Amino acid sequence: MPSSQRRLRLIVVAVIAILFMVFYYTGDASKIQNQKFYRSTLDAMKAKEQAKQAKAQEKIQNAMHAPGQNGAAGAGDKAPVVEVEKADVPPGTGNDDTEEIPIAGRTKMTVPKKVNQDMPSEVQTEVKSEEEKEREQKAKKEREEKERKEAEATTELNVILKRAPVIIFSKSYCPYSKKAKLILLEHYSIEPKPFVVELDQHPLGPYLQALLAQSTGRRTVPNVLVSGKSIGGGDDIAALDQSDELASTLRQMGGKWIVDVSHQDIEKSLPKMALSDAQSRDIQFRSTTKSIRILNLPDIDNLHPRQPPKVTSRCVKVHIKSRVVTVEGPRGKLVKDLSHIAVTFGRPEQNVISIELHHGARKGVATLRTVRTIINNLMIGVTRGFKYKMRYVYAHFPINVNIEPNPETGRAIVEIRNFLGEKYVRRITAQPDVDIAPSANVKDELILTGNSLEGVSQSAADIQQICRVRNKDIRKFLDGLYVSEKGNIIEE
Repeated sequence: MPSSQRRLRLIVVAVIAILFMVFYYTGDASKIQNQKFYRSTLDAMKAKEQAKQAKAQEKIQNAMHAPGQNGAAGAGDKAPVVEVEKADVPPGTGNDDTEEIPIAGRTKMTVPKKVNQDMPSEVQTEVKSEEEKEREQKAKKEREEKERKEAEATTELNVILKRAPVIIFSKSYCPYSKKAKLILLEHYSIEPKPFVVELDQHPLGPYLQALLAQSTGRRTVPNVLVSGKSIGGGDDIAALDQSDELASTLRQMGGKWIVDVSHQDIEKSLPKMALSDAQSRDIQFRSTTKSIRILNLPDIDNLHPRQPPKVTSRCVKVHIKSRVVTVEGPRGKLVKDLSHIAVTFGRPEQNVISIELHHGARKGVATLRTVRTIINNLMIGVTRGFKYKMRYVYAHFPINVNIEPNPETGRAIVEIRNFLGEKYVRRITAQPDVDIAPSANVKDELILTGNSLEGVSQSAADIQQICRVRNKDIRKFLDGLYVSEKGNIIEE
């Protein structure tokens, strides 16, 4: 009995599965055959087959009507006419400019037909070939125009090189070009006079610059050529001028072409200044344009009567080369590298340094006064020096400070002990050329001296920061070392 029940159960399950498969496949097939896409595809295939048959019959008809093919036929005889059935066009949506495309096999969307979709392949090939011909003709015209321009640029360059032995290729807005032209045209007397070519104003400027890059290996401006050979740009000309090698280089490379090269009577070093001339209130700072600042170093005779110079034998010399400022004075020499700031230094007058910034935004123009202040601090440092005083402040645990020199570098090392009763020793190494010593007259006071304002102030900041205690109310907790006074070593 149990075996017969199991057998009957298997038979019922098999019958149900067979019926399900039959219903599934028959229903799906009828559903597919009733779909619009299926019917339109089938109609299109039939229409394509009928079109092929119509084309074959048309060829047969043309062959029968061709002259000379049937010699037995008389002149008045007419060839039999074969009626060609027109291919049935599948029903569409009624609009020849649109078509339906399936989306993800579930829905359809009406979109415009492509322009060349219904064209025969031969017509599409002809259209493509015409477009390619137009592109080739356009590219050919561009190549011919470029070759013509390059030929004109070569001829123009040969003409320019014959104008003078010294040629300056520059651009009117370039500050480095301005520097080179200032040195060659104003600081030196060259015969014949150098010829200047502004590439941004010349009609063949880009082509001339490309030719110069090929012949001289220099793509940027300014590009100074002597007898057809490049001697560099603005910084190179300035370096040759500072080392007194520019005149000899021009004579050597120019040969017989250059008649005379002489330096104009302008002193290369800035005028000597009195000690009080380095004070910030005596240095004038006037603006000529939005992006130009001038540092004016007044003469001793023009100072205010209430500010007479106390020491007139001490002086300052300022030397600027490639934006590296060197200041020499009675207390020593300081050097500051400003090459990271895009400014141009000049000397429009004997006692004036101009600081220029071209095409500067608001922050760029603000750097002009920064550069002016840096040079001013350098002059004050080599004449009067800088002095900072720091006081020990403690509520209970006294702070002990020891100062020892580093045997290797010679720089002062400050050791701070018993800060807040801690056994930890805090050590700070002072900046180069900064002297630190305890005050001889005042208890719990440090004195930092040096020529560089940056060195003295940074050393004081390091000492103050190492004694900083966080998470304390500064209105109640004050233990530490703090700057109490700022001044100069040589007082007025």
